[in-house]
Amino acid sequence: MKLQQILEQVKTQFKVIANNHLLTQTDVKNLAIDSRLIKDGDVFFALKGIKNDGVQYAFSSAKLGANTIIINSQSLLEINHFQQQFPKVIVITSDNNFALLIEFLKIFYQPLPKNIYGITGTNGKTSCVEYIRQILNILNIKSASIGTLGINCDQMVKDQLASSSLTTPDIVALYRNLYTLKKSAIDDVAIEVSSIGLDQKRVAGLKINCAGFTNFSQDHLDYHLNMENYLQCKLKLFSEIVDNSGVAVVNADIDEFNKIKSICDNRKIKIIDYGYKAKLLKLIDINLQDVKFEFNNETFQFKMAINGDFQAYNLLCALGCIIANHNLKANELKKLLENFYHIQVAPGRMQKIVKLANNAEIFIDFAHSPDALKNVLLQAKKIQQKKNNDNFRQSRIIVLFGCGGDRDRKKRPIMGEIACQLADLVIITDDNPRTETPKDIRQEILVGCNQNKVIEIADRFMAINQAVKMLGANDILILAGKGHEKYQIIGDKKIVFDEEQIVKNALK
Repeated sequence: MKLQQILEQVKTQFKVIANNHLLTQTDVKNLAIDSRLIKDGDVFFALKGIKNDGVQYAFSSAKLGANTIIINSQSLLEINHFQQQFPKVIVITSDNNFALLIEFLKIFYQPLPKNIYGITGTNGKTSCVEYIRQILNILNIKSASIGTLGINCDQMVKDQLASSSLTTPDIVALYRNLYTLKKSAIDDVAIEVSSIGLDQKRVAGLKINCAGFTNFSQDHLDYHLNMENYLQCKLKLFSEIVDNSGVAVVNADIDEFNKIKSICDNRKIKIIDYGYKAKLLKLIDINLQDVKFEFNNETFQFKMAINGDFQAYNLLCALGCIIANHNLKANELKKLLENFYHIQVAPGRMQKIVKLANNAEIFIDFAHSPDALKNVLLQAKKIQQKKNNDNFRQSRIIVLFGCGGDRDRKKRPIMGEIACQLADLVIITDDNPRTETPKDIRQEILVGCNQNKVIEIADRFMAINQAVKMLGANDILILAGKGHEKYQIIGDKKIVFDEEQIVKNALK
């Protein structure tokens, strides 16, 4: 597509300050906001951020092959010097080059998938988007999920996609990947939408026709500073992003439900609620892996191959999203639910990695917030109760965890307190300390701990090996905090750290 063709369609004001005569000749190969990813023929948007101004990368972007640089009108670029070095690079200014970027994205990366599901909430986002994808596969509908685990879809398609380490990818990578998925005939894509992603406008301009809200509890206060700011960022998915003709799928059992409902009612957005207090997907009972609910005055049930009441909620959220976009008759819904037992847990989400000959079990889970840790341990207690009913020897719950460095410090003693309340033995170790002193992080967790229940082992590798050695018959070991991650971040280095493999090696 020619640059001139795009500029003729945009409404945001702009001014070409260098090489206006080249507009009709210039082909746009791709768009970029990360100068390190620039390739020949790309248009680089030098966005002005909180800490940095992208204009400082104008020269390096041009060296890498960008044929157009779009800067903010208030940014300072030595235009004469720039033109001397890059006489054929077009330079455009705009008072709002981010708004201009959104228009470019919507024009250049078209068409996009018809059904885009955006899932937010403190916990459960990863599971929900993965369950949506798996349910659609059961229905023989091509689909993909995007989030913390990367992009999950057919491998042949995945090889064409841009990778990201963020829960919600940067906006250009997201649009580009959605465009690629659409070219591969994928019209249903479920996306994790984080509060930080919403605050940083990484889903701006997208037509999300189904928005889900799982739950809300303390996390990310290092970024948002307080719970109200955190919630307001989450609510943007419903007040600003979801399409006017879209559907909101909301957990009716959370305190924030009425606030979300009010926003949706004001925008005339249809709500599918789920949970015990719901009117549409009304939970009746969760008995370990058996779930019963009511929908359209008819009772349905399914069996999970997954552990956790919270996973039943995640499955209902996913089901609500499917119902929102795909009209399922009662007999079709019953047939679908018969296959729910084949739905697999998302990697690192209460994932059982081994069951020993003595009936001890080891799980890994990504739980890194107080509420997530509480939910995992409550589920462990249900498993423990069943073990104690079935066996003579009483089982123990052992939980091993730490907290990430350079992240919300307020949650550390809270997580220590929760762990000691619900587990029989707590092992405090390192998570991803990043640039913080690991010992200081552990001490902040230990403030909330019952010292009669806790052991501190700094090195996570040694802690896991020790925990495995301590397992008795029927015991339950939860390795919490890292889940699917195959690395540990210490300082500014990311080292290989695969907990599942470490456990397997410890058992040899």
